[in-house]
Amino acid sequence: MDFMTAQNRARFFEIWKKAKENLPMEGEEALFAEIMLEHREHHSLFDQGEAAMNIDFAGRRQTNPFLHTSLHVVVEQQLQARQPIEVEQALLSLISRGESRHDAVHQIGGLLAQVLYDAVTRNKAIDEADYLLKLRELVY
Repeated sequence: MDFMTAQNRARFFEIWKKAKENLPMEGEEALFAEIMLEHREHHSLFDQGEAAMNIDFAGRRQTNPFLHTSLHVVVEQQLQARQPIEVEQALLSLISRGESRHDAVHQIGGLLAQVLYDAVTRNKAIDEADYLLKLRELVY
């Protein structure tokens, strides 16, 4: 595991510990904690703390809870900033069609994951136009 991944996961475990102990948090840290608490299916992994540090999710059918939570946070931050506005439009459209807010955020996060994956595998910048197009397709 590379240094950045290890640092990132250590931060997750630190936030999880604070959340479980009901310690005060602000800003992005509080947002991560809120989303981690919403996803009960990942609690057992977060409870493992350092023991789960080296789990490799590549090639597994299991969701990577670190990536999943991070995508959730990015979508929530985009919604808070209303940037790009298409994220909010997609969310409202999905909710108006009967999706729960949580499931709508998952759908938007899935689109974001596709765009990020494409950028990484092609070794190119994120294609914002493609992301906006995918978001607009959710609206209509």
